[in-house]
Parts: sequence; structure tokens; C-alpha cells
Amino acid sequence: MKLNKTREELIKMYIDSLKEDIIPWRQRWSNNANRNGLTNIEYRGVNQLLLQFIAAKEHYEDSRWLTYVQIKEKGYKLKDSKGKGVPIEFWSVYDIKNKQRLDVSQYDKIIALNPEEKDNYKLFCNTSYVFNGSLIEGLPPLENNKKMKNVEIPKFIKNTINNLGVKYSEHGNKAYYNPSTDEVVLPPKEAFVDKYSYYATQLHELCHSTGNKNRLNRNMSNDNKKDYAREELIAEISSSFLMQKLNVEAKAEHYDNHKTYIKSWIEILEDKPNELFKAINESNRVVDYINEYSRNKEKSYER
Repeated sequence: MKLNKTREELIKMYIDSLKEDIIPWRQRWSNNANRNGLTNIEYRGVNQLLLQFIAAKEHYEDSRWLTYVQIKEKGYKLKDSKGKGVPIEFWSVYDIKNKQRLDVSQYDKIIALNPEEKDNYKLFCNTSYVFNGSLIEGLPPLENNKKMKNVEIPKFIKNTINNLGVKYSEHGNKAYYNPSTDEVVLPPKEAFVDKYSYYATQLHELCHSTGNKNRLNRNMSNDNKKDYAREELIAEISSSFLMQKLNVEAKAEHYDNHKTYIKSWIEILEDKPNELFKAINESNRVVDYINEYSRNKEKSYER
């Protein structure tokens, strides 16, 4: 098929991105940004990584964590929490001259202005145990993203879900397509950072579902990294094409998300330019398939 101007520009962007430095990619939903439930400060570094791992392992849907002291001070109670405390590092600084403790941010500001005073301070690392918000009775429920609360699924995406016959649900904190059950799962829409990200993630997973043996019958085994990379490229490029059908403003960060995601997978493949063009051609098939299906059955499902 002949590419329109939009697709040509997107393809150019993807090819150009292979020559760029890696752009830091952030997930399109935000409910896994672990933070302290009282101070609202996000955990950083190794603490964030550890809490992300535990949250995924335990299927926690609450991103807040509190220490035992914080729980007690607020009058909350722990439930089913035996062995569920997670040790996190807490760094502090001791001012030898003034004999007082400082937090790390205060120390950083002082040393930035007076680097010669570094020897007047000592760094200490303590360990605190934190408990996930889902284990705490009395903790107020998470506030939903008000911007996303009343966002409706576009007719085009509703039609695509219905016309493909794929199962669809929103729960948990992962987005994926399960070939064995032919099901697309997303986090709740309130978890997404904006409308564009919500729709783009829906379309990404729906594009995966076209690989089902009863549809376009792609290799969905994902037996190795290269097969997985090819499928991810197809889904991401296809979804970026399909997003042009929706009346949603795209910002630079949205394009950067597409570009970085694609770059992260294309780097796994040996023949990069060739593999990219193969993925683009397959993506055109996916887009045509979804468009044709929606056009044929649109009147039956549109509301």
C-alpha cells in the first residue's frame, strides 16, 4: 500500500532515532512509582528498584509504603503483614562541627557551595522497613487521576476490541496480550499519565492480538529475544500509525516514547535497517487488518 505523509514522517523518525543517543523511556502509566504514603516523596535508586520488584511479585496495586512508626503514629493497623516488611536504605549526614544530623538534600546544597567543607560531614546509611499500602488498615484509598477518571474509550478502539473478538480487561499494574487466552490486559485508566498514553497502550496490545493464529497468524511464541523484539516493533509501529486516527494531541514526549521503545528493541536485531523495514511492512498489514475489520463491522458495535 502507498504510505501517507504521516506514516512517511513516522518511519523517517524511527530510522533517524537509530542514530541518536538513547532517550530515557518512561512507562506510560504511573501507578508503579513507589513513594512514601505520608510525605509523598518517591523512592529513588536501589530502593525504587527493590520496591518495584516486590510490588510485582506480591501483585500490590498500591504504590504507597509506610514505616511501622508512621503507621503507628497515624493510628493505622497492619494486616497479614508477617514477613512483608521491605528493607530500604535511608541515608543521613552528621554535621561534625555543629553536632547535628542533616538530610542528604541539605548536605548536597552545602557541599555544592562549599566543596572544601566535605570533611566536616559523615554519611550514615540506616535501614528502615516499609509496608505496602494494601497491608495497612485505615489508610485512605488512593486518589484517582482526575484528568483520566472520565475519559471514555474512543469508538474506534471499542469497535476494534469487539470486532477482533479479543477479551479485554483493566486491572493490576501491567499491560500485556496473553496469546493462550486471547486477552488484552491494561492497568486501570486512572493510572495512566495522560489520554494519549492510555489509547496508545490499548492499541499496542490490540496490535499484538492480531498475531493470533485465527487472525494474521504471526509467530507469537517469543522463544527468544529476537522473535520478541520483532513482535514488539510490529505492535509499537502499528499503534503509532493507528493513533493518527484519533483526535488526540501528541506532544514531543509521546513521540520520544515511541522512538525509544522502538530503538530499545531494534538494537537486539543484527540486521537493523532490514529488520526495521520488515517490521514496518508487517505493521502496515496490521493497520489495514484493523481498519478493514472495523469498517466491515462498525455499524454493529458503534455506540
